Amino acid sequence: MELNVAAACEAIARAHPGREALVTSAGSFTWAQVQDRTRRLAAVLAGAGLGHHADVDGDRSWSSPHDHVALYLYNGHEYLEGMLGAWKARCAPFNVNYRYVAEELRYLLDDADTRAVVVQDRFAEVLSEVLPTLRRPPELVLQVRDGSGHELLPGAIDYEAALAAADPELPADLVDSWDGDDLYLCYTGGTTGMPKGTMWRQADFVVAALGVGRRDGTEYEDLAQLVDDARGTVRALP
Repeated sequence: MELNVAAACEAIARAHPGREALVTSAGSFTWAQVQDRTRRLAAVLAGAGLGHHADVDGDRSWSSPHDHVALYLYNGHEYLEGMLGAWKARCAPFNVNYRYVAEELRYLLDDADTRAVVVQDRFAEVLSEVLPTLRRPPELVLQVRDGSGHELLPGAIDYEAALAAADPELPADLVDSWDGDDLYLCYTGGTTGMPKGTMWRQADFVVAALGVGRRDGTEYEDLAQLVDDARGTVRALP
């Protein structure tokens, strides 16, 4: 069976809604809460017209069929929500090194053809400098308020307000389209030059990088086996 992170997390949430799923310095979240929040984020992204647009085949196997979502955040529940919510909208999230200066950030966002940014307040000043200079500015900027005193960027939407206003009931055709071929997009830190992005199929990286598999080392034959083994809690660093 080819795994997809969105489908796997939804299956666990259905089976264990009240079980603790995520613990951060901001508090803990059950699987039902994570499901609700990430579905709402997916609805916000899909409502902006973002998602999966074309199948990749032949000599275009180097090209991503997804709209790309930049996660310009410290570690925290919003980061994991950003990854899972983007995948549920069939977008591809990618990491942003929060230490980047404007020139590095500009290169990264242009290189990724970024369509949406989830940004923490304290990084808004650098992002505001970069946005007008991008080849194609993103359609959506969601700003996570962190109490650092930065104002909401012009055109940006408060992250929590956007989630609160969104419908967590995703269309069946979107849910049914989640696929092992959906991509995980990972950028290097740029320490040996400008950042470089790597595209990795979800079905491959969850096994090769995350080590998701049965306790005897074999791969899961279906989601029911994965759900039966689901015991752990994801802990995000403060």
